[in-house]
Amino acid sequence: MIRKLAFDEVVDAIDCLSPDEQIEIVHLISCRLAEQGRQRIISDVREGRGEAAAGKARRLNLEELAKEIRG
Repeated sequence: MIRKLAFDEVVDAIDCLSPDEQIEIVHLISCRLAEQGRQRIISDVREGRGEAAAGKARRLNLEELAKEIRG
């Protein structure tokens, strides 16, 4: 079982890496965050399509959408 590290432990561990390794960590995290964002968008689109297919969605004009966003 992998032990979860506290944030400060992770930061301390990163400090022990070489500058090149730190750059690689930044790149790796950026790529992972981008992929998570893509997956979230894919999930939202699938959910929206499902709602549309089930008749639970309706088209909004820009003004209606702005009101919806504002709550």
